[in-house]
This record gives sequence, structure tokens and C-alpha cells, in this order.
Amino acid sequence: MLQQVLRTLDRAFADMQSKKLGFPRFKNKYRMHSYLYPQMLKDCVKVNQIKLPQIGWVKFRKSRDIPDGFEIKQARIVRRASGYFVMLSMQLNVNIPEVQFKGHPLGIDLGLDKFLATSDGELVDRPRFLNQLQSKRKLLQRRLKNKKKGSNNRDKLNQKIARLH
Repeated sequence: MLQQVLRTLDRAFADMQSKKLGFPRFKNKYRMHSYLYPQMLKDCVKVNQIKLPQIGWVKFRKSRDIPDGFEIKQARIVRRASGYFVMLSMQLNVNIPEVQFKGHPLGIDLGLDKFLATSDGELVDRPRFLNQLQSKRKLLQRRLKNKKKGSNNRDKLNQKIARLH
């Protein structure tokens, strides 16, 4: 993980010189949403635990099993509004056979008015997820404007709004 932080810092200094960007600044705790472990050990995953370098064994809920023959290369820890997640990058050496195409070809067009239109004439309306919860979002954002900046109550309300989004 420290190697990856140094790579990021080195890229920031290189961008500063080549692209004439400003000096790299210190980031606050809300800015970075993930960090990467570029190398993982061979047997780093047990039933419901993963061994992270410099941290040790950490419990996690596995959403799906790791297939046989796959080798774990990297792990990225991501912070989202609903919690922390582990994204595993795996590798498997396989030969992909050439596939003969058969059947009915179908064209898909994504649009603004309709969500998608197929070449068979089928139109699918776009889902309006935001409109369903818009009144709750408005209420929470009205409450947010009265909270003091930097307070714990403002942070908790910001987390509620982020989970709603």
C-alpha cells in the first residue's frame, strides 16, 4: 500500500512539472475514497477473512466464491456511503476459442427520451429513481443548511444524504 501511495505522489509531482499543474496539496479525510494493495500473498483469503499487509486478518462478507484456478493479484479497499468494500483483482491464464456467430442480430440504442430502443421496435422507458426519493432528499438538504460546518451532526446528515443518493 505504501508503494502505491508513493506512486500516486510521484505521478502528482510529474504532472506538476509536465502539465504545469500546481503543487500537490495535502488531502483531507473526505477526499480519498480508496487505496490499493498492489501485491497480495498466495493464500490471503480464508472462509470469511482476508489477510491485508500491515493490518492482518480482517473479517469480511464474501458476496461470491473465488473460482478454482484464479490467483489474487491486487486488493482495493473502497469507502462508499454504505460502508467499506474489498475489490479483488484476479488472474487466470486461459485460451479463448473462436466462436461462430449465429442467431438473430439485435441493435440497441441508448437515448435520453427513452432508456433504450432495440432494432426490433421495443422501447423501454427510463427508470426515474431520483424522482421517487426527491422529496426526502430535499428535506435532508434543507436540514443540512442549518448545521454548523465541521460538526458531527452535519457529517452524519451528509452520510444519510450520500446513502440516499
